[in-house]
Amino acid sequence: MLNLTFSILAVTLCFIPICLYWWKKLAPEKSYLIIALFWTINGITYAPEIFHWTWYNNITNQITLYYNLIDAPIIILFFYFYFRKKFFLNLLFAFIVFEAIMITWKGFNFVSGNVIIGLGTLICLVLNIWGTSVYFRKMQHNSSENVLVFVNAGLIFYYGLFTVVYFFNYVTFSKITLPYVTFINYFSICMATGLISFGLWKYAVSRYREERV
Repeated sequence: MLNLTFSILAVTLCFIPICLYWWKKLAPEKSYLIIALFWTINGITYAPEIFHWTWYNNITNQITLYYNLIDAPIIILFFYFYFRKKFFLNLLFAFIVFEAIMITWKGFNFVSGNVIIGLGTLICLVLNIWGTSVYFRKMQHNSSENVLVFVNAGLIFYYGLFTVVYFFNYVTFSKITLPYVTFINYFSICMATGLISFGLWKYAVSRYREERV
């Protein structure tokens, strides 16, 4: 019952960033759109688990494999649109090449998928820690930087706890620990989307609105 409650809350919160993006007219900010789409995809992916649809159970493994391919690239793309540094484009290209090599070598299965999601989680965690350090190295911050620190904090929480989920789901899977791992996963989503949604609601201002002011 606790996991069901958190799953419903997590899925609901996943759609809040895209709603805030539309409500606050943040269209010029592509980085905001990327992070909003990231959580929307998560919400769509997790929603069928609430209802335990039979058709979804039959394809859940395929969905997981495809999701593993786009998880890290979306976060890397977010950093590119925010910082506009060529390094992130190179990193994105290198990671996609790495995915292609792993799939060619091991096949499109959980053997290659586990390696891809493991490396992707590590990259995302490092990038968000770096983004947070960039924020705290400055004494004064604009509204965009304030949004960034909430996004980074939320994703650090998400990917930090996902390391636990990764270990027990992908390295040493056990049905005994599954309910606890599921709880940690949904709890991390709730915390991450809550922090990111607060940052977008409190500090996000579109360029169009700033120019009019």
